[in-house]
Order: sequence, then structure tokens, then C-alpha cells
Amino acid sequence: MRGTMFEVLKQALRARQMTYGDLAARMSLSEPTIKRIFASGDAKMSRVMEICDALDLPFEDIVATAKRTIVRPVQLTAEMEAGLAQDPSLFFLFILLHDGMTEATIRQEFGLSRNALFILGRKLERLGLAEVHTEGRIRLTPAHPVKFRRNGPLHRTLRDLNLAFIRTVFDQPDGEQSGYLTQSRRISRQTARQVMADLRNLNQQLSEMARQDQLTVPAQDLQTYKLCVAWSEMSFPSFARIDAGAPRR
Repeated sequence: MRGTMFEVLKQALRARQMTYGDLAARMSLSEPTIKRIFASGDAKMSRVMEICDALDLPFEDIVATAKRTIVRPVQLTAEMEAGLAQDPSLFFLFILLHDGMTEATIRQEFGLSRNALFILGRKLERLGLAEVHTEGRIRLTPAHPVKFRRNGPLHRTLRDLNLAFIRTVFDQPDGEQSGYLTQSRRISRQTARQVMADLRNLNQQLSEMARQDQLTVPAQDLQTYKLCVAWSEMSFPSFARIDAGAPRR
């Protein structure tokens, strides 16, 4: 198990274009010590956690990637969600950081200064959602995937974001990496349950693949994608109207 974890850590080093010397400097250790640890693939769990911390990688993600186990999402407190709902910029920053986007990329894409991003990071810190390091790194404290309350403080923000995304995808042509799919069919309840189970499995598979990519692929080669699925029994009279019009004379 630990050998597999060190293989994942090696991939993470390559993705960050870091050397053993770079890692050693961050951990205040000698380069030969780091090389020996990685060569043997054996170390105390506390040392593995220190390496993860130096690479700004959640230890749970390393374990999950090595074991390919399911990482269950955690739910923020209502107070945390309320704080994010009061400031949409904080919510979007939280989402981007949790998705693995680097601070440098966020500054570039949104035209933010280091100081502006630092101020937002401190706001997340006051909500108990992040730790801001002296060099400007923002480390989120919820290491696991996050599940928001659908009818909680972020209800309107989440609804508007997802509806806007669907409208955008609907209005653009389908391609190899994006598309809009929809159909309605009369099926049995057993089939409906099977489809729902398959969709949940697809969602979990996407989470695992994204976690693997973020650990092993350089940040500049990653792009944000979104999956938004709705599946439910549909009553057409609630959405559509059939009018025969005025009778002919």
C-alpha cells in the first residue's frame, strides 16, 4: 500500500515540475534523505503526511488514489454555507480552489492582485474554511469533497449557477468534449432506479478520475468541466400544454 502511495507522490512531483531537492528544501531535510525515502517506498505514516503537506496535497486523496476507494463528501455547517452565500466571490473562490485551480491561475483568469486574493483567503479563513500561509498559499481545510445543502443558504446561488451552465451548453454546438443530451421515455420504476444508480456511479467515477488527474497532470494542462444531470419522473401537464384551439364552425 505505501509503495503505491509513493508512486502517486512521484507522479505528483513530476506534475508540479519539482525535484527531490525542491521537496527537501520545503521539508527542511537533506536531498539524500528524501531520495532514500522515495527509493525505499517505506516510511512512517507521519512522514508521508508531512510530504503531502509540503506538496499541498490532501493525505486522504493520496490514500484514495492508491486504493481507488470511494471518498465520501462532507457537509459544511449551515454557518459556513451562510457565509459563502453572503459573498458570491467567496463561494466561487472556494469552488475553484476545491477543484484544484492554483492561486496563480485564479489571479490570471479573474484579474486579481495578490493582495485581493489574500484578503479573500483571509475571509475564508475566518469562516473556518481555509488556512492562509505567509507566502500567499490558500489551503482549504475541508480535504474531502463537499456536498452543499440543496435547500440551504446557497440554494439560489447553486440553482442559478447550474441553470446558467445548462443554458450555455444548450446554446452551443455539441463536440467531442462537450454536449447536451436529453430524452424522455416511458419506462418501469425498476428501470428508473437502475438509471439513477448508473448516474451515481458515473458521478463517482468522474470524481475519482479528476482526483487522479489533479495529482498527476501539470496544472496548466487541466481544464474545468462540469457535469449537471437531472433525472426524475416527469408529469408533462406540469411543463407543457396541449390546446386544441377554438372549435371549427
